[in-house]
Amino acid sequence: MNSIRSMAACVVALALMMPPAAAQERIVIDAGAAGKPFPHFWEHMFGSGRAVLSLRDSYRQDLRAVHTVTGFSYVRFHAILHDEVGL
Repeated sequence: MNSIRSMAACVVALALMMPPAAAQERIVIDAGAAGKPFPHFWEHMFGSGRAVLSLRDSYRQDLRAVHTVTGFSYVRFHAILHDEVGL
């Protein structure tokens, strides 16, 4: 009998810990509505490797050459706060 009460208490405790059910959300799509432009941010970005590459002069020269040809606005790096960068 004690084990049944313990199990029941566990079930109640688990039920109380569960988040409440999310409210239903209704999404309506008007296919006849006027369209809006979608900004292509990736067309203004140059994808690079690791951030430590930017410490090399030859890389920066290459980056300038690519910028001259493409006119990119942003550079995306990986590991920008990595220890190898020295920050």
